[in-house]
Amino acid sequence: MSIMTYREIRTQQIRESQFVITYGPGAIIEGPRGPRIIPQPNIGLFGATGLRPVDYCIDDARMTLGLLRGTARVFRLPSNAEMQLSDDDILYYTSSFPDWRLCSNARDHGQNCYVLYHGHSCPVCHSAAKETQEPIRFVLACSMGHLDDVDWHNLVHRGGHGCHHTAWFRWHRGGGALSEIELECPTCQAHERLGTAYSQEWPCNGRFPEREPLRSQPIRLGGCNRVARITQRQASNLRIPELRTLFTIPPRDTVLHDVLHLLPIYTILNDRHRSGRDFSSRDELRDALEGLAGLGLIQQQSVDRVVSKEWDEIERAIQVVLSPFPYGTTYQGLLIEEFNALIGASARESRPVYGPPPSTDIIFEVNPNLISRIRGPNNNAFKIVPVSKLRTVTIQTGYRREVDRQVDPNNPANLVEIGFAHPSAPSQLWYPGVQFLGEGIFIMLDENDGWHYALAQDAAAQWQSAFSSHSGYPAYVFRSQSQDSPDELHPVFVWWHTLAHLFIRNVAIEAGYSSASIRERVYVQIEQGRARGAAMLYATQPGSQGTLGGMLALASHFNDIMNQTFENLDNCSGDPLCRQNRFSPGRYNGAACYGCVLVSETSCEHRNMWLDRNVVLENLP
Repeated sequence: MSIMTYREIRTQQIRESQFVITYGPGAIIEGPRGPRIIPQPNIGLFGATGLRPVDYCIDDARMTLGLLRGTARVFRLPSNAEMQLSDDDILYYTSSFPDWRLCSNARDHGQNCYVLYHGHSCPVCHSAAKETQEPIRFVLACSMGHLDDVDWHNLVHRGGHGCHHTAWFRWHRGGGALSEIELECPTCQAHERLGTAYSQEWPCNGRFPEREPLRSQPIRLGGCNRVARITQRQASNLRIPELRTLFTIPPRDTVLHDVLHLLPIYTILNDRHRSGRDFSSRDELRDALEGLAGLGLIQQQSVDRVVSKEWDEIERAIQVVLSPFPYGTTYQGLLIEEFNALIGASARESRPVYGPPPSTDIIFEVNPNLISRIRGPNNNAFKIVPVSKLRTVTIQTGYRREVDRQVDPNNPANLVEIGFAHPSAPSQLWYPGVQFLGEGIFIMLDENDGWHYALAQDAAAQWQSAFSSHSGYPAYVFRSQSQDSPDELHPVFVWWHTLAHLFIRNVAIEAGYSSASIRERVYVQIEQGRARGAAMLYATQPGSQGTLGGMLALASHFNDIMNQTFENLDNCSGDPLCRQNRFSPGRYNGAACYGCVLVSETSCEHRNMWLDRNVVLENLP
């Protein structure tokens, strides 16, 4: 996809996966002629090109009807090739940000200084040469997601002075440190050191540049009660995306199920079913779907995909589509549904499932003939289940700006939602998403249908105590974002989560496989005083080793990987301090550090929390 990066004449290519996982609305992208802010898709993509999100819908029932509760849908970004455009044609329009620039043509400025200015050319030497003009690398941001240019006039004139000069300022370089940079007003000679201003608090103007129309003046709404801080525009904490990923699992994963789950179609099916007027023939259903296509709510190809099937098959699919999700529509419930589907697939032959174009044909497959069993140190058996075909759907629901150390960045109040409505359906939100195909390895205990043996000794008891009385933990730290489901505190979850990290690290050591290419998903199911857990190690993102058979190739060597894992479990370069780091209620980790358990946060869904080597060492399988 081509993103406009400079005055509609320069473009930059980014992948749709980059947009969803790394960038997105409100992100600053570094273009060949300066930084640009990525607007909301309804402004930069659909509003500027006339395209509709419904034409690029990702069909996944568990995501749209489950996680998003049927009130929102997921769209993918189109590509230039798909739109029959050249790589230089603009598909997604952006806006210049920040607007202040720095001219380094010091010899022509009279005082051997740089010039900080607002505009397209230096007001002192009148140069616009790319070699001497660079965008300022500092912006102003607050923890509520607001982003703006630094108010340089206020920064320099904070002491008063009554000066109204705002056009440009002298930038004196004392050295490389911020504390040695001094800004000076050329009219009243007021001055301020950048290092002093960088560490202080500033009023927030309430600006969201990604929500402003293209080529408009900045819209500063004010009214923000949070303080803003100066930060570098390329800082990793300036924008942290909020992602949700679900696997595609049976039985809602054929082409027919996907189409019937489209929100306009599902709404008609559900309304007819509730009123006792279910469709009785393919012709009757065809007429209703043709009406939706005529209104532009679905595409004609969706109608053809349904009516090309026999009525018996359509009727069975409708029954599945209208059936409730077995564990509810919360994120935790959808993960438990995944867990049980994977357990079921490991116990019987899993039929191939075919996905809609342009996906490859099979999107979920487990071959029971490739399943192996490995004994742990105390003779408990693990079941190693290679998942040869796996589809993931990842959406970005918002982002956080972690710029204030005094504000907890995980608080839901600090999440900036990026869902938007389109004129074709004003009451429905759209979120950017991406679907991947890859593979994984599902690991569970073999005996007792995966239900875990009792965990004993002090470490497990401390985690159990925290699980039973978790009032000291805010709800937003849990995956369910609810204090009613603090599953991450359960010792069985900690046991499996710690093992998953150890497996990832030892895969890199033993197989030479890039650990950054592997992602984890840890499952736990708790009911009636017992619990069972498992871990999925998977790789689906294009370009990672797992998408070319790398993960499946590890399955046959997992016995060596597991043996080495338990041999290394008792060794850490941080011992004895690491091992002596005992968990107690109110903490987030026990014995865990970068010398033994912690992995890249791109691999861990839980930001390296809920880990403790002592739980595993005291309860070896």
